[in-house]
Parts: sequence; structure tokens; C-alpha cells
Amino acid sequence: MKLRLRVLLAEKEWEQKDLVERTNLTNRAVSDLYNDKTKSYTKNTINELLNAFDITDMNELFKIVEVEDID
Repeated sequence: MKLRLRVLLAEKEWEQKDLVERTNLTNRAVSDLYNDKTKSYTKNTINELLNAFDITDMNELFKIVEVEDID
């Protein structure tokens, strides 16, 4: 799964700072999410993002990506 944060921000015409202002997430947390540095997501983080983007279906927040097999 991959967080669609870049797409969602672009759709709203928001910058990272706009998301920080609309959530209880820190600048660092938003930056890490934006740069795919976050390996897992807390329930709180997911809820903050769902609320900020007014999303009711979590499938809109993530996309499924295939992982290449490592031999």
C-alpha cells in the first residue's frame, strides 16, 4: 500500500503546511508521510488524514502497489 498524499494535496491545491494547519500532525510527520519515509501509520494519523481530506473510504487514501519479488 502506498499513501496517496501527493495526489490528495495536489487535488486540494494544498501544500504540506496547509495539511499541518488542518490536522494535529507535526511538520515532521507530514514531511515524512509526503516523502514516503513512514513505514506504518497509526490510527490517529489515518483519522487525521481522513478528516482533513473529508474522505470516508480509506481506499481513497491509499493505493495498492505490487512489490517486486526479491530472490
